[in-house]
Amino acid sequence: MKRWLFLLSFVLVQVAVFAQDKQRTLFWNAGTHNTWERDFAYSPLLYQGASFGFTLGYASVGEKKTDEVYLHFSRIPMQNAFEASMIGTHAQVMTYTFYKAAWLPEKFTLGWSNNNALSLRNFQDAQNFNPRFDFHTSFGPAARYQTFFGKAEQWRFSSQAHWQVIGFLFSASYVTSPPDPFLHEQSTFNAFWQSIRLFQPFQQQDLGILNQLFYQLPNGNEIGVGYRFNYTNLENAQRSQRSIGHYFFQLNFQL
Repeated sequence: MKRWLFLLSFVLVQVAVFAQDKQRTLFWNAGTHNTWERDFAYSPLLYQGASFGFTLGYASVGEKKTDEVYLHFSRIPMQNAFEASMIGTHAQVMTYTFYKAAWLPEKFTLGWSNNNALSLRNFQDAQNFNPRFDFHTSFGPAARYQTFFGKAEQWRFSSQAHWQVIGFLFSASYVTSPPDPFLHEQSTFNAFWQSIRLFQPFQQQDLGILNQLFYQLPNGNEIGVGYRFNYTNLENAQRSQRSIGHYFFQLNFQL
């Protein structure tokens, strides 16, 4: 019994030390989303618009490894050149993991990223066609540059990029909102499994960049501004494309 109590105490001490070695940050940002989107199954025309969007996130920074999670959401009214309307709803969970390697320059880190993105499209003139959608989960390499400057190094600039290369996608069929397998009499699981398609390099594209500038306050929290860009091109039963640019103001809270 004493041996187990000693082991439990040792584990708790190690967890406490590990937690102290990491800097944890909760952040929130908000700003304008500018986007264009095109669903070739419905129309080859571009739909464009701008609206307000926000992001919640969490970062854990250690000596050799950094983990980040971003939750993005926006709902954007768009129009094409003939003033036909479409409402685009975008939800995204984006994660990054960066590693510090001895052979890398001090300000650079490399790692990987995971993008889980949902796009819903409601066209004004469509009836049974709505809603159009696509969802994809994908993985790929990521890189980051970060530097500190100022008299007390209270300013921080970072730029990171990702390119998704493998994963899967799930999207509406060519003529209906549900994928084709859901139109046949079979279990939901079988229909879902038959609807999944491989996210293949060069056939599907998902890439982006995130630039941020922060100022550290006396209490350790940060305020800053940034710009996020993401481009997606998916091919399944049909091709869909979208591009999102997000200018934002951000608050970082140290935990």
